[in-house]
Amino acid sequence: MSKRYKRAEKIFFLLVLLDVLFILLVPFLNVRIGHLSDESSEFVFITTLFFLMIVIYRFYAKELKKNRLYQEGLEERLKETFKYIGSVNLQIEEMKKVFSDVKYPENKKDLHALFINMSERVLGIVSADWVLLRIIGFSSGATLHEHFIVRGNKQAERVKFDNKCLLDGSCLINNQTVIKSTQENFNIKALCVLPITVTKDQEFMIKSITNQLEMMFVIFNSLYYKKKIK
Repeated sequence: MSKRYKRAEKIFFLLVLLDVLFILLVPFLNVRIGHLSDESSEFVFITTLFFLMIVIYRFYAKELKKNRLYQEGLEERLKETFKYIGSVNLQIEEMKKVFSDVKYPENKKDLHALFINMSERVLGIVSADWVLLRIIGFSSGATLHEHFIVRGNKQAERVKFDNKCLLDGSCLINNQTVIKSTQENFNIKALCVLPITVTKDQEFMIKSITNQLEMMFVIFNSLYYKKKIK
């Protein structure tokens, strides 16, 4: 409750009390206005006090409405704050899931399992029907590894994307989104394709996943080919 409202409430009740007292005491007072008779003077005086009370009430009602709107605004902001805190907590939990218990892939089976796991993490962040994770080689422009997953029992045809237009974003239709890794010092690029638009927070989390996936793929290539040479 605002200080202005409290002050207006006190003033209103004080003035109403004074008005009532004056109205009750007018018959006992020798009130005379100009050349009017006592009865007419009392009537004018009481009527004036009555209208003054109406004006005071309207002022009080206006302040009451302002206070109600202020309280509603506070409640709405409080709800938004709690909603934001809740979403941040969910993001933190999802980030923990993404980066905890991550096992470096030692073979192609592990690599495939990693892509499946990361794809499921993305679907846990956004309400998309499907997700495509892909690693593209910069020098060849070829797909080095990818995984396409559909949510639950939903039906979705596997979408074909050209790597060049995925990298420059020229082949997207409707509300499709491409989220790319941010590292620029590798000769590969990890990206995630979704059939929906995402929020900034969701984009941040999925970008973290693509960065992690890209780094894991680089480590896998290093270990895998090192073993093959041996």
